[in-house]
Amino acid sequence: MSQLTLMRHGQAGQDPQHYDQLSPIGEMQSSRLAEHWLSHDQRFDFVCSGTLVRQQRTLETLAERYAAAGKPLPDSVQWPELNEYRFDALLSGLKEVDPQAPTLVALEEMPSDRRRWIPALRTALLAWTEGRLDAAVPEPFDQFRQRIQTVSNRLIAAAQESSRLLVVSSGGIISAFIQTALGAPAASAVDLNLALMNSAVSQLRLDSSGNWRVQSFNAMSHLSAPGDRGLCTLV
Repeated sequence: MSQLTLMRHGQAGQDPQHYDQLSPIGEMQSSRLAEHWLSHDQRFDFVCSGTLVRQQRTLETLAERYAAAGKPLPDSVQWPELNEYRFDALLSGLKEVDPQAPTLVALEEMPSDRRRWIPALRTALLAWTEGRLDAAVPEPFDQFRQRIQTVSNRLIAAAQESSRLLVVSSGGIISAFIQTALGAPAASAVDLNLALMNSAVSQLRLDSSGNWRVQSFNAMSHLSAPGDRGLCTLV
């Protein structure tokens, strides 16, 4: 029975305009996860990520640690379907539909304040899942859901030849994948998304009927020591 490990990328850039990169904390989070997995002899025989810089750099950091330990990961593949929704596009769409939304106004006043990102993103995500941003964004929510189904189908196909699959992606993709596997309402993907920590690990198994079953969500075992509080980040 194949096991699928979904990892959210490490902490990204410092503001929405320079988000697609890893911060120094993001590099450390990824390294710590690799060390944790190596200490538990965690192996993978299929590895993939999206094409975004923060996703690929996270995977590169894992691969570097594995190679240094003499246990190289298999060659990875990149699927654009694993790329995150566009945070900036959702905020622009929200501004077009509801320019006076309080969380949006607060973010525009101080875009470098990370504490203001999540409330604004929540407002935009809820509007997106309800279809209120369809005419204002390049990817309506129904298209995004179709993309998740494409990813699921491709992973099921990969699982026919590989039993330990690793996917490095982003919070929106992983939360929608989990929400779909649980059969939960679409809006629940928003809460899952906003709870998912940087570098967190979620695991699923492919059952005998060909469906993904959730085993764990948002695990942070690699950052569980008393001094790791500063390495546990949401954005």
